[in-house]
Amino acid sequence: MKEQVSAKVSELVDMGWRPCTSTETTASLTTRGPFNWWLFIIIVILFPIVGGLFYLGFWLATSRATIYVFEKDGEIQISGDAWMVDLQMARREALIQELRQVKEQGFWKVMWPKMLLMAIMFGLWVLLIVWIF
Repeated sequence: MKEQVSAKVSELVDMGWRPCTSTETTASLTTRGPFNWWLFIIIVILFPIVGGLFYLGFWLATSRATIYVFEKDGEIQISGDAWMVDLQMARREALIQELRQVKEQGFWKVMWPKMLLMAIMFGLWVLLIVWIF
């Protein structure tokens, strides 16, 4: 495999993609699309007995994403579900910046808003479950 294609494939594997096939100049990789937790929660509330199982089956059936990495005119090109790679790259930059802030300022100074939001959401879920039952 060419050096540039191999480097891009390695980068994508680090982001969670699995290589399927590869040739000297191309590679195909697959992964699962993001799981929509909010939609899952809404479906579980609307259809409490089987809604979660239906959504999980739907997600397993439709969430496969495939990309093809190849070299064209000396540049690495990605085709297929490239939107997912773009989304992961954007999240990756935000994650790197957040990790840098944690390292510089400390965990609690950076993460307290997220921890507070998680505690509030957990409390709301407990209240919702108590209210339903």
